Amino acid sequence: MKKMILSLGALLAIMGMTGCDKHSRGLDYRVVCTLDNTQRHDSATLLVLENAYGQLRVCGSDRNTGGTFTFTGQTDQPKVALIRWDNDTVEPFYFVLESGDTHITIKRGSWTITGSAENSRYLHYINQRNGIMNARSATWQEYLNMAADSSLKHDDEQRMVRQDSLLNDSLQRITVEHINRGDAVGHIIRERFGKQLDQDHMRTLK
Repeated sequence: MKKMILSLGALLAIMGMTGCDKHSRGLDYRVVCTLDNTQRHDSATLLVLENAYGQLRVCGSDRNTGGTFTFTGQTDQPKVALIRWDNDTVEPFYFVLESGDTHITIKRGSWTITGSAENSRYLHYINQRNGIMNARSATWQEYLNMAADSSLKHDDEQRMVRQDSLLNDSLQRITVEHINRGDAVGHIIRERFGKQLDQDHMRTLK
């Protein structure tokens, strides 16, 4: 059966604004999110996607305390979560909510996350993605440099185009592989990067 994936906008439109039950069966979690001094947010809200209902649920909010936000509660399984800031024009931060301690550090243009097996896997994908994107950028910078000094030959151009195609295919392939697992990490990757897949790879999604 084809799975229906809702965009963030659609989820927010239908979300149930009920708090997470901190006394239900499950294991305790604590999420500590730290911002560097370039990030200006006074408050943040933690939301979790409840797969059974296809809705986002508000699981807590916190005020900025020295650049840190803390959320606590319980969860019975890894779930797609996001931190939404007081400024709705800023993209929410996606991660996997799991039991135990999760530490998130957000800097201008980068982030790290520790303390969670699923988030480590998500971060591994992001690092792979960034590595491929950097390699593609380096390839095209080489092309521009050689074109600028008139040293670019036909064989060089073909080599660079082929290399960029292989890198792009690798990026598309690992994205599909993660999405098709159908778990929390896959849901996040679909939400963030699924629209960047080409038609051939899009057809391989489950």
